[in-house]
Amino acid sequence: MFTKTKIFISSVAQDSLAPLRVSMWDHLKELGHEPILFEKNFGAWDVHTHPVQKCIECVRQSDAFLLFISNKAGTFYEQSQRTVTHMELIEACNRQKTILVFVESDVKKEYFGRAKGFVEEFVDSYKDETAAFPKASQIVETLRSCELSPHIDPYIWFFIHDIERRGIYFEDISLAVANDWKMYFSDLLRRGIQLMPFKDAIETNEAQLEKYDLFFDTLTSIIPTINIKGFHNLEVFLESLQHSVHGDNVEQDYGFVQEVIGSFNTCSAVTLYKFQKDRMVVVEKTGSATGDAYYTLDDKDSFVALTYNDPERADQVFFKESNDTFYFCLQLPEHVLTFHLPCGSEWNTDKFMASKDIVIRAIINKNAFVFELARMLLGGMQHGE
Repeated sequence: MFTKTKIFISSVAQDSLAPLRVSMWDHLKELGHEPILFEKNFGAWDVHTHPVQKCIECVRQSDAFLLFISNKAGTFYEQSQRTVTHMELIEACNRQKTILVFVESDVKKEYFGRAKGFVEEFVDSYKDETAAFPKASQIVETLRSCELSPHIDPYIWFFIHDIERRGIYFEDISLAVANDWKMYFSDLLRRGIQLMPFKDAIETNEAQLEKYDLFFDTLTSIIPTINIKGFHNLEVFLESLQHSVHGDNVEQDYGFVQEVIGSFNTCSAVTLYKFQKDRMVVVEKTGSATGDAYYTLDDKDSFVALTYNDPERADQVFFKESNDTFYFCLQLPEHVLTFHLPCGSEWNTDKFMASKDIVIRAIINKNAFVFELARMLLGGMQHGE
């Protein structure tokens, strides 16, 4: 007895793909699978559920994700900078579904022959000029002026480029020739594939959260009224902070779907530098910290100096590819407190550059209480009489 495999059939709702979508549904049903198709079994949803959110939920419930790409891109959401179909793929990747992608032969041929080069040339040029990554809409707008087939939506090239970047293999498909889908999918069935949906297992204890909120509110009201003369043992204080700062995933939020793009680990070191004349001098450090005894304020390679010199931002994050580490720096009136957060080998300078704001938000969200407590205590110490 075979376990039914739920297969989500995804594509733009264009006329040329409609017969393929329906025939795929029929083939999968005959083979004993359980296809999920908008036209067939999404079912009605209440007026409070956004259609895109319903699609994303169906992807989550599936075991495998089947995507067909032709020449149309579909609805583009400005806030998400992605189309609906693209967000469905992102969710399938994020949930570690089995993914099968088929691209119309002519589209695939032109992508590798011309479009891929245009995409990468623009991205590289934009990075060199701005030290940042372009938005999807900027890439698409540039592609409109390139010498590419006018009947193919420019977003398609961006979409395929992202699929290739994710390491997903995609096969040719000809809409004019009937494929032997039964043989293709019956092979999966013969091997008895059992693809279990990725289950969310997150429980929220509201009573406990209320206790934490009350405790933190009490601290924030009391500490500013106290003059802190100093610490009996500053090293132990920094070690306590180090052990309290934990790692987490870094997620890109597309509005309807979130994607894990990397992670960072528990804090491995903490350093505290103080401003003295024209330099930042180390006061104390813990863990694996190996920073210099001091940095001059004009040192452009020093994360400490760069943080102290930027009055517009109280918190900054830096990345060093040579040791796969994020450096989260808290800017204080006379000090800079830096947390060293090792990260996975999936990070590189380009990826960090494109995701810097997301990284700092993830670090703060995970450890907000610790950072705020450190800021209040060190601030109180600086202004004590």
